[in-house]
Amino acid sequence: MSEPDRPRDAASARLAAEAPIARGAVVASLSAVVFGFVFLPQLLGLALAGISLVRREPGGRRPALLAAGISLLLTVVWGVVLALLLKWWATSR
Repeated sequence: MSEPDRPRDAASARLAAEAPIARGAVVASLSAVVFGFVFLPQLLGLALAGISLVRREPGGRRPALLAAGISLLLTVVWGVVLALLLKWWATSR
């Protein structure tokens, strides 16, 4: 196989094949950056990360832990943002 025909990132191709639930958890967690105010992406990311850890997907431990961390962090961030907006709204009346 010549150099241009090889995939540049073999790790991501391996992750896509070996740990689809962990990959889905990361995608769901990252979607919480935009849609996190409804808290559904964070819950989905945490649930998929937990399922991936329980099933012990090969190569999925690190992405599952990453997804859980991102989900928890964004839950706190969106909670603070929404609390500040609610406080601003309540004091502006």
